[in-house]
This record gives sequence, structure tokens and C-alpha cells, in this order.
Amino acid sequence: MNIDLAALPDDVETLQGLVRSLAAERATLTEAQAGIERLQLIIKKLQRSQFGRRAERLNEDQLQLGLEDLNVDLARIEAKLPSGGEKTSRTASRRPGR
Repeated sequence: MNIDLAALPDDVETLQGLVRSLAAERATLTEAQAGIERLQLIIKKLQRSQFGRRAERLNEDQLQLGLEDLNVDLARIEAKLPSGGEKTSRTASRRPGR
């Protein structure tokens, strides 16, 4: 959020309201980012168990079920994020596969 410092109100209560709203937005953003990081760690664990050196092979259907649940959770968390210019998903920056 960009704030025009010259246009800030002189009223203390209004300024306190602005600070509270910014703090609430920051808390929501922090929660969403923590959720995304948690889901990305789960994905890495699943990938490591699927493709790691000593991996026990998972059934493809089991892996897809886990990934579908993660995609739903990830989409729900990203929907909570305020729309901005920065990308939160790494899938948008990946090149298409062969």
C-alpha cells in the first residue's frame, strides 16, 4: 500500500485507524505467507519421497491425491493475499516442460 505522506490527516484517531488497518493487513499477509511456506515444504517432502535416492515409490494415485489437496489449500491461501505486483507462486515463472 502506497501512502501519500503529504496527504495524511492531522487527526490522531484517523491516523491510529490507518495504523491499525495496516497492522491487520500485515498480519493477514504474514499468515498467508506462512501457510504457503508450509505447503511448499510438504510438496518438497512429497517430491523427495517420490524422487529421492532411497525413495519408496508411492502409488501415482496417492501422490496425485496429496497434490490436489495441496493445490486447493494453496489456492485458498493465495486468494487471501492482497493482489499485488509480486508473484507468490513459483509455477508462474517456470518454463513449460518437454
